[in-house]
Formats: sequence, structure tokens, C-alpha cells
Amino acid sequence: MKKIYKYLLFILVFTLFCQCEKVLDQDVYSGVEMDVFYDSQSAAEMGITGCYNRFFNESSYSQLICYFQVSTDDIKQPSGWLFQLKDRTKLGPSSSIPGYYDPWARLYTTITNVNFFLEKVPEIPNEKFTNDRKRELLAEGHFLRGVCYYYLAMAWGDVPLVLELETGGPEDNQIAKSPYVEVIELVKAELTIAANDLPAVLENYDDNPVTNQRKGRASKWAAKAYLARIALMEKDWATALELSDEIINSGIYPLATTWRSIFEESNNSSESIFEQQNDYSPGFFGSGIFGWFMGFDFEFADEDYELFDTADTLMVTQGKDIRWEFMFGDHPWSGNPAIRKHVPPRGYDLGGIEQMNFVLIRATELHFNKYESLIEQNYESNKKAALDFLNIIRARAKDLTFENPWWPVPVGTTGIPALTLADVNTKDKMIKAIRDEKRREMIYEDGLRWFDLVRWDKEYAKQITNSTTDDHLFLPIPEEELLLNEALVQNPAYQ
Repeated sequence: MKKIYKYLLFILVFTLFCQCEKVLDQDVYSGVEMDVFYDSQSAAEMGITGCYNRFFNESSYSQLICYFQVSTDDIKQPSGWLFQLKDRTKLGPSSSIPGYYDPWARLYTTITNVNFFLEKVPEIPNEKFTNDRKRELLAEGHFLRGVCYYYLAMAWGDVPLVLELETGGPEDNQIAKSPYVEVIELVKAELTIAANDLPAVLENYDDNPVTNQRKGRASKWAAKAYLARIALMEKDWATALELSDEIINSGIYPLATTWRSIFEESNNSSESIFEQQNDYSPGFFGSGIFGWFMGFDFEFADEDYELFDTADTLMVTQGKDIRWEFMFGDHPWSGNPAIRKHVPPRGYDLGGIEQMNFVLIRATELHFNKYESLIEQNYESNKKAALDFLNIIRARAKDLTFENPWWPVPVGTTGIPALTLADVNTKDKMIKAIRDEKRREMIYEDGLRWFDLVRWDKEYAKQITNSTTDDHLFLPIPEEELLLNEALVQNPAYQ
């Protein structure tokens, strides 16, 4: 088991509480006092909230998904921030990308805080917790640690596993990388703990239409949703199907009948499973950094216009697919159309891009998992059910009451044609239909398109990123980290 030294722990954890002079009557001024901070359920609740805040920081998860998105065929990025991700031969550990180091550092900061949490909370007497809350809190910690390592592995491949805290000096922080397969096994173990020990919904958090704390926190189903993704990645169709079906059959996350309700304020739609809860802040907190660049540096790829059934004349005639019309908007200063899937009409003023939530997991993804798994296992037996699902998703493209806030076009979208069995009369055609519809439906959400490209067609993923080897599909380890940790070696493609 890898270890990290406590010398930096106070610096990392102190920032969670730095705005408070007193926490439960304990002044938080020294590393020694931090050792006694975790003395009650209230302290544990504050600690886990700090861990979530670390993960959702604008320079952590929110910035990393920009890296995934720009790597896909849904973003045209000729210049500007992150354009090097389109040409991996020009990408290196000392890349000129501003803030490139941030997601790596921030995710490991989250992990360090979670490690401290998981070490100290078990020491709090059980009688200080209400009901089963102690076990739930620990499961939330395992969930967050698993999710952090999931995104680290998807971005960088082999990464150091840091799972324990130990006193010592800087020499204890010299930690070598663990192989990608070991990291993914750790992710699965952490998420399995969360799936076993978390309830369907954490009742102690608020459930309201403005800030839905429940959907912004771990749950049994969020953990299983990530496990289902990993099962797909490993082509374990049976497990992916089983997990996806469990979530769907829970009945907690029905598909939205009106597609735009998933992304309209105040968010937290019926099908949202895990959603970043954002609020106004004087900066790019949460989805802000993503919203800012969507249309500024990040442009719609040319083929996206063909992918969707767009209006006969863009910005003039009535639209067809609500999924396109909803996100094709105006940018306040760029000449490019803005990509507004995660940006409300009030946009860049009044906190628009900071306050908009970002959906990490929603039920539609699990339905795509289910039918991909079914078709991969038995096309003939499942083709009718898969076709019916695709047509349910396509039918949501018709929205008779949608009023476009950007262009003076007629109200409503007309919809797109349903598929017939003749359109998907072979397994290959059905698989292509599922992949195409998932691309339209889940475009610009989490890192899904990149994750799918890497598991479906690595050669194509290499083509769109000008990668010469499979290793180029992972990012270079930041130069700062190589200098700090001499046990690390650079990813092979960038040595």
C-alpha cells in the first residue's frame, strides 16, 4: 500500500476550514490540532463536504473534462487554450497550456483529504453518529477516492496510488506509478464499497429544486453507474447490463419526457444521478470554466452540423432536433456560435456560467449501456427492444413549445424521423445506430465521447488527436510533478 507523508497534510486540509475561526470549539491553527479535528459527526460532515469541494473545484474535475472534450471529434480547436490536445505530437510535460498541471494536482489534493478523512473518522466513537451515518460517510469517502482515480486513470493511464497517511519527510512522497490495470481495480474496489454501504438516496442532505444536495452527493446508484462504465470498457457485457438494469429498475430516475428539462434551470432533472451543484462565485467555480470556452476557443466540429438534423437554414427556419437547437446559441464576444448545453440564457452575466450545474451521470446513459450490452450479446433477440429505445430517445427531439432565446425562429422543433428495422437490419448497423444516437444525446457531457472513442476505435481516436501510438491517448505527466517526485517516470509517448 502506497503512503504519503503528513508534512503537507495540514496545508491541504487546513484550507477546507480556513474561513472558520473555530470549528466545534477547536481552533484550527496547527497540524497537531488537525489530528483532533475529527471528533464528532458534525466534524465528519464538514470534512466530507470539503472533499467534495476539492473534487468539484474549477481547476480539478471541471478543467479535466475540458481536456477530454477537446480531444474528441465534437470539438474543433484550431488555436487557443488546449489546442495542443488535437496534436499529441506537440504536447509535452512542459506544455505551454496555461494551468495544465492543475487537474493532476487538484485531484491528488482531493485524494489526500479523503485519505485523512478515512483514517480519522473510524476513530470517532460510533455513539456520536445518528443511525447508520458513520458507515455512509466512510462510503462517501471511498466513492470520491474511487472517482478521483477513475478520472486520473482515464487521463494519464499509469498513476501513483496514494491510499494511506504516514508521518515522515519529503522522501516518503517519492511514489512510483502503478499500472493502469491496478488503478482501475482499485477504482472498482472503492466503488463497490460505496455501492454496498450507501443508500439509494442520502436522506440527510437537502432535496429541493434549487440546490439538490442529494444529487450532488454519492449514492449507491452513482457508484454502480461508474462501475457500469468500467464494465463496458472491459467488454464485460453481462456486468454492464446487470448494473444498468439495477439502476433503471430502481424507478428513482425515470427518463425525462421533455429533453430540455434535463439542462434547464434549476437542473437536477428526474434522470439526474450525480450532478455538480454550482452556485454563483467570483470566478469560474464548477462548470464556469467549461461554459466560458464553449464557443470562445472550443467550437462545434464541422461534422456536428451533419450529425444532427439541423434546421433547413440555421438561425432562420424552424429547428428539428431540440438537442441541437437548445445548445446552438450566440456568444457574447466570440464570432463563433456558443455551445450552450450547460449555459443558461442569462449566460455570462449574473453568474450564468458559474451557477449552471454539470451532469456527470444521468439515466439515459444507463439505457445506452443496457442496449449496447444486449446487442453485443445477442442481436436477434434484442433488436426490437433496442430499436424501441432509440426511437424513444429520438422522439424527444420534437418539442412543440421550445422558444429559442437566441434566434427569431418559429416556436418548437419539428422532430426527426424514427428508425425502422430496415435501418438496423444487421448487428453492425444497430451498433452504429446506438453509437450515433449516444453521440447526439450525450454530446459535451462528462468525458463520455472520449471514453467511448478509446474503447470503440483506438485507431480513430489516434487519428483525431494525431497520436502516433496508443500511449499518446494518455496525457504527459506534468513536469512539476516529475520534479517533485523522482520516483515517477514520464508516460512513454512523451519521454
